[in-house]
Amino acid sequence: MNKTTLLSIKEKFGTRASDSLMERELYSRDLAPVPSWLVKLLFNALPEIVVRPASTKEISELMKLAWTEHVPVTPRAGATTVFFNTVPVKGGIVMDLNLIKGIVAVDEEQMTVTVRAATTWGELEEYLNQLNYACKSVPSSAPAATIGGWLCMMGYGPGSLKYGSLMSQVKAIEVVLPNGRVQKYSKEMTPSIDRYAASEGTLGIITEIELEIRALTSMKHFLFHVPDIEHALLAIKNFVGRKTIPYNIHFSDAHYMRTMKDLGMAHWDTKCGCLISVDYEGSVEELSAVEADIDMYMKSDTLLTRLPDAVAEKEWDERFRSIRLKRGGPSVLGGEVWMPIKNLPSYMRDLEQMANRYGVELITYGHVVSPEHTTMMTALFADETSALKYMLDLSLVKKIQDAGYRNGGCPYGVGLWNTPYIRRIYNRAGLKRIRERKRTVDPSDIMNPGKIYQTPFMLNAVHFHISMEILAAVRKVFQKGW
Repeated sequence: MNKTTLLSIKEKFGTRASDSLMERELYSRDLAPVPSWLVKLLFNALPEIVVRPASTKEISELMKLAWTEHVPVTPRAGATTVFFNTVPVKGGIVMDLNLIKGIVAVDEEQMTVTVRAATTWGELEEYLNQLNYACKSVPSSAPAATIGGWLCMMGYGPGSLKYGSLMSQVKAIEVVLPNGRVQKYSKEMTPSIDRYAASEGTLGIITEIELEIRALTSMKHFLFHVPDIEHALLAIKNFVGRKTIPYNIHFSDAHYMRTMKDLGMAHWDTKCGCLISVDYEGSVEELSAVEADIDMYMKSDTLLTRLPDAVAEKEWDERFRSIRLKRGGPSVLGGEVWMPIKNLPSYMRDLEQMANRYGVELITYGHVVSPEHTTMMTALFADETSALKYMLDLSLVKKIQDAGYRNGGCPYGVGLWNTPYIRRIYNRAGLKRIRERKRTVDPSDIMNPGKIYQTPFMLNAVHFHISMEILAAVRKVFQKGW
């Protein structure tokens, strides 16, 4: 970016634009515990300026300038992922969107809400609850994740099992395109809003969203213990297939249970088997019928143990705090996998073999997000302050993704760090389609460049595979000294 462009941005936005080194450094990372020396070795994650627009008009004007000057723009709001989706890799402008928030309107007849994109899911839920409404589904990081950010991801989380992905609930959006033009899209238009699902900020900046809401109802929470993952799968299939579909199902393995117990954060006594949280929403009468149905089911399944309601309530209250296991750190590494539910047992067996091979404890939990699919998080403790150990532990993240791939899964989210797996996420036709879309909308590749569509040279799939395998082999040799 030339000095004239930099100066003009600072003059226009005043205190809402900063080229302070300290502030720019803060925007050069997300939640991923990646050592800064490694990032600096591979990419230019330091923006030249951070700008905080306060309106769609200001976003449009800034994008027009970036388009004309061919300056990279990285949109950022909650930054609650670990994939570097919101971190620049080619410098340029970081556009902090956190001033683009607030509720625009609630349409009680159509049961929709129109909301500005940087509003968090926690803020939207609190607002709707006061009107006796609620979101249909939310991300697992709802207190900090924004409406627009989750739309640009895959959009599955608590509530998706009953109501589908976020994209299925969205009625219309307002987008500032890379050339600065403001465009409104609906499901009926061509092109459809569907193109923005999982686009991760590479096709434009979403500023406003209209989405479906539901009436605020009562909820009932159940927590079950089962002896192993095979029985957990049977129970999950049964709950999904019963008359009333749950609002949410969450499960965790014995390693998660033991870790929470050892950290003093568990509400249960056992350290073995699996836990299954099953949550329902509906009227008092509907929930009473659900409980009676579950009681009947449990008579035929003596290995399914129901924990006290108070424990189930506490698990629900902490549904957004799974990552609290980081207290066992200092750091946590992991891989999030989208995979078929039916392959859960074989995936878990693969993980156990891997854990034994590399002398590491792997902690796994997940959400059932559709009748056929689940999102799995498998984590391990690491230490980003110890460069060598951390680099060797990074190889195990690839091993986790390999286990997911063998069992029909792929990474949940792409950003930068998952680009080596791009051909696992998209088939040849799908990859061609999204690349053509990107070239049409953003031919100069200024919108969040370096993400999704192609793998940077240093993360080339072949280079990545070979280097990670070497690191994994070294780690296996030295595992006894860990």
